[in-house]
Amino acid sequence: MEFTPSDYIAATALLIAIASAYYTKKQSDQAKISSHNDYRAHLAEKHDDYRKALKEATEKHKLDIRRLSTEAGSALNLIICLFDRYDTKPNVTRPLRHLIHECSEMVYYAFKGQLGWQTGLNISHRFAQVMHAEIRSSITPSTLDFGAYRSSFEQQYLKNPNVFQEAELLSSAYFLDMVSQVRERMDASKCGDLLLEIQEILLPLNRHLQEIQQSIGETAERLEELLEDNELDQFSLDESPKLYDRLRYRKSTYETLSHLRPHEVDSSYADKYYNFVSVSIYNCAILQALQGFESWGWSVAHRRV
Repeated sequence: MEFTPSDYIAATALLIAIASAYYTKKQSDQAKISSHNDYRAHLAEKHDDYRKALKEATEKHKLDIRRLSTEAGSALNLIICLFDRYDTKPNVTRPLRHLIHECSEMVYYAFKGQLGWQTGLNISHRFAQVMHAEIRSSITPSTLDFGAYRSSFEQQYLKNPNVFQEAELLSSAYFLDMVSQVRERMDASKCGDLLLEIQEILLPLNRHLQEIQQSIGETAERLEELLEDNELDQFSLDESPKLYDRLRYRKSTYETLSHLRPHEVDSSYADKYYNFVSVSIYNCAILQALQGFESWGWSVAHRRV
């Protein structure tokens, strides 16, 4: 079969059309890429104020929070060791300091996930329920046991971030048995002395908290205002998810930190506290939380569900 001149012309025209279509598509793709890059650059510029605000907030309180964390760790160590001095049965297998440390750490881990996003008033109110552990009776068997509660609380949180895990803790046979053991091994007539010694240890930390909590709360309010303002902005922070999550996390943790504080006993009635063990566990749990501030939350703690 021979090609005529018209066939060559038609083939050439087809090749030109294909090349033209390819060129047009490539130009369109490049235009889209260029437009996307321009948009992302504009978005980054618009979100730069939020990045600066986040950095300023972090830098403003970094040293105070680092000092607070160190103070909390030191106070925690002094308080849990204090219990061994009040132990009337020191030859029992586990020292009281181990029981107090484990109880307070369990309380902290029950709240750890929600510390990354819940409101401070909510968390502080629920934390306070721990001070009534001594009037609770074990009503459910529990999978919580020595060394396993960390992973257990984490897995439960990841399944349902909204669950109140302290409710399980406060009805756990394992936890309440430890509270009972501590109480049974102590001389209740000396509970006032114990609480006053604990309060003395907490004095420097409480002073520091009073100095910084208002400022930290104001920073949280400022970050909240920024997040609210962005809801009306054309360039939503949803389009910068890491920045958005970090801003919400910092806002929430600062707001919660501005509400958490150890319980101060009335020195005139220190020897009347029936719940002296759970008050002590509460204070130690608060110290655990303050010490671990930078690790609040689990892996999805920055997301509201």
